[in-house]
Amino acid sequence: MVKRNDKEPSSENYPFIKETIKERPADRKMLLHKFLTAAVCGVIFGGCAAGTAALILPEVAPSLRKHSEQYTDVTLVPSVTAASRVDEAEDENTSTALANTKPSTEINAEDEKSGTWAEQVRKVSETPRRALVRIAALGTDSDLLDDSFLKYGEEEGFVFLKNTEAFYIMTYSDRMNDAGNFQVTFSNGDMADAQKDVRTGFYVFRVPFTELNDSTKDEISEAVLATEDNMEQMDDVIAIGSPTGDYDSLVSGMVTSVTGSMKIADEEYGMLTTNMVGSEDGGGILLNMSGEVVGIICSQENENSSVIRAVEAAQLRPLLEGMANGEDICYIGIQGTTISKYQSENLDIPRGVYVDAVEEDSPAMTAGVQNADIVHALNGKEISSMNRYSAILQSLVKGSRVKLEVYRKNPYGTYVNVELNVLIKEK
Repeated sequence: MVKRNDKEPSSENYPFIKETIKERPADRKMLLHKFLTAAVCGVIFGGCAAGTAALILPEVAPSLRKHSEQYTDVTLVPSVTAASRVDEAEDENTSTALANTKPSTEINAEDEKSGTWAEQVRKVSETPRRALVRIAALGTDSDLLDDSFLKYGEEEGFVFLKNTEAFYIMTYSDRMNDAGNFQVTFSNGDMADAQKDVRTGFYVFRVPFTELNDSTKDEISEAVLATEDNMEQMDDVIAIGSPTGDYDSLVSGMVTSVTGSMKIADEEYGMLTTNMVGSEDGGGILLNMSGEVVGIICSQENENSSVIRAVEAAQLRPLLEGMANGEDICYIGIQGTTISKYQSENLDIPRGVYVDAVEEDSPAMTAGVQNADIVHALNGKEISSMNRYSAILQSLVKGSRVKLEVYRKNPYGTYVNVELNVLIKEK
C-alpha cells in the first residue's frame, strides 16, 4: 500500500472502483412492436370517429345550415337609405303635388328638416338687410397718431323711413353721446355724413339724397315697422345686423318672453326676450316671419343674460314719426312703472305710475316729485299707465305750466293727494 501524506488509504488499491456502467443495447424488436401497436390503435380510433360522424351528421347538418342562414344578413345599424329611396320613388308625384300647394310662408317640421327653414329665413331677411347701415360716431378733434377723427363708437342702424328727400335712420346706443359728427355707411358701401336727433335715448339720423350717389336712392329700401305689438311666446323671429357682435349676422330663433320693459325718461317700452344668444356689444333689428321690424335690439347695463332682447318697435312708431317730422318732444323727467290692477288690489296701493327715479335738474325734480310717488293725473287727466302718461305729456305745449297730481305716503302710512306745478320743457 502506498503511503499518502494525508494518511488516507489510496483508491488505487481497489480495482472495482475503476469499472464503468455500459448502456444496454437497444432492442429493435421491442420498438417495432410498439410502433405497430400505436398504428393499429390509430386506425381503429379513426374508423370509430368516421363511423360516428357518418351516423350523426345527416341529422345535425340541417340544423347547422338553418342556424347559419339565420344570422347571415344581420345589420347592427339599420339602414334607412334603401327604404327612403323606395318611399321617395313611390310617392314622388304625391310629394311634388303637396309641395306645390303649400303656402310660401308656411314652415313646418318637414320643411325644417329638409333645409327649407334656412332658405326661408334668408328670403324673409333679404330686403330688410339692405336697409341696414353702420353708423360711426366721430369727434371734432383729430387723432395725432393716425391723422383721423377720434371714434366714439360704431353702431348698427337701419333705414325706417324713406321719402322723396332723404333717408331716416334709427339706432340705439349709449356710447355715442360725446360724438360731434356721425358718418353712415350703407349696405352698398356708399357713405355720407348724417344729421342727428338724440333727444330720447334713441338716435335718429337724416341723410339727404343730395349727399349720396344716385344709385343708392334706388338700391336702398326701408325696413317696415310693425304696426302692432302682438308678438307672443314661441313666435318665430329673425335677428339681423350685428346681434352676435359680428357685422351682417343672421340668426333665427323664437320669442321666450314678452313681459320685460325698458324705462327711459317719461317713457316705458315693452321688451321682447328671445332664445338666441347675442353679444353685449351687439345691435340690429328683430324681424317677424313677414319681414316686419318687431324689435330694436339693445342691451341694458343691468342685464345678466346673454340672450338677445329688443324694444318693441310698434311702440316706437309715434316717437320716430315725431322726431322725423321735427316735432317737439315734451319732457318732465320721470322714470316710472305702471301699477297694474292686480298690484293695486293685492298691495293696497292706488292705481297710476309708480315713480322709480327722477332725473337730475329735470322739471320733475324742480317741481318736487319724489321717488315712490304715484302719479295719477296730469293737466287734469287721469293716468292709469305709463303709456297713458306719455301720450298726455306729448299732447302738451312746451313752455307751459300744468298741474301734476301724485299720491304720496304721509308719516302715518296712508296715501294723500299732492298737487305740483310743473314746467313742460322740450327734450
